[in-house]
Amino acid sequence: MADAGARTPLNVCLAVLLVLICGGAVARSGGWVAGPAALTPVAAVVVDDAGDDQATTSFDGPMVRRRAAIAIHPVAGADRGHITAELQAAARAAKIGELAPATFAVFSEEMLNYLVPEMTFVAPEGVAVSATEAMMRDHQPKDVAFYLVQPVLVQDLTFAVIPGDGVNPRKVKARADREGVLTDSLGSYTTLVQRAGITVRYFGAILSDGTIQTVREALGRAAEVPAERVQVSPNEPGPGVDLADGLPHLTDDESTHHTH
Repeated sequence: MADAGARTPLNVCLAVLLVLICGGAVARSGGWVAGPAALTPVAAVVVDDAGDDQATTSFDGPMVRRRAAIAIHPVAGADRGHITAELQAAARAAKIGELAPATFAVFSEEMLNYLVPEMTFVAPEGVAVSATEAMMRDHQPKDVAFYLVQPVLVQDLTFAVIPGDGVNPRKVKARADREGVLTDSLGSYTTLVQRAGITVRYFGAILSDGTIQTVREALGRAAEVPAERVQVSPNEPGPGVDLADGLPHLTDDESTHHTH
């Protein structure tokens, strides 16, 4: 999947993450040595994958980010590739940066009762809803019949694992792909294979602890290690969003929409 407004190339970002979080390993020429433990949640496991409400999670803080998202309803017969190209060009021209395609599930239940978008894009970290709305207002593609801009919460994290003895990282990826649990649980994700292990980057709607545990177990099976050896770490610095007191209200930016 596309990396929303990444300031560092994806392969470099994930390579650094693997060094920092895979079992607390530190790269050395020809091998790995133990270091500090990776970030793991301390709250009780939350399992609430069922239903239409947004999942809650103890993997919050830096792993949960507030972003501006664009819900799009194209005109009948529109070329979605053309819409995507126009929007990315408009975002670059407006100095917003690269838009990340995402699932409609990033939006609130209230919004989805009103509109289930056929296309969804998320603006980079730090871009306000007002700036995203201004970009859409000034550069709305002709084949977009209707759009809406809202603040949303997304999860931005990476799973990383060093395989058991004698297990090649490429084999880990092949096993995980063949089993299909990652696709079923995450939808869209990016896997990077390195000499020491693999990383799986996820960016999208909030995942429950149950889903995250399912992914850890799948990667553990593929790597022939316990699920606890699959580390979970944020992809962005900073505090992110604390969900200890529940989902925050995202109404400080006014949501807007336009039609032809």
